[in-house]
Amino acid sequence: DFLDQRRANGTSFMLREGRDSLSRGDCLALVAANRLLTRVPCGGAESARWVYDSTTMAFHPAQDTSLCLDIFSFSSLGVYWCHGGPNQLFRSSEREVHCSPYDERFCVSVVSGRARSGEDARRRGEEGPKDELR
Repeated sequence: DFLDQRRANGTSFMLREGRDSLSRGDCLALVAANRLLTRVPCGGAESARWVYDSTTMAFHPAQDTSLCLDIFSFSSLGVYWCHGGPNQLFRSSEREVHCSPYDERFCVSVVSGRARSGEDARRRGEEGPKDELR
């Protein structure tokens, strides 16, 4: 029950590091709290699903919204307990691209909205819908 309360409601999406959501690279995925992110093939793995809170300008892993995307030691993206610090803020700089005002070298791009089966996406020749972030 406690973990269910921390799970995101609504549409989640995948993220890539950088400004290009159309590149063929892997997506960012949660390993555990206070750890660097790993990269996994984009395709709907629960650990690679994210939500964005436009009020706090923070990205949260969809499976645990008490955690936030965080810049660790000016060098890497990881996940840490949300504290609202500047290293957890990501503001929209372009359509579906969010960069850190703390350090603009750190940007993430929204890859897709709702999870789709890989077969459905291949038939359509796309990665998935592009949902607006709220």
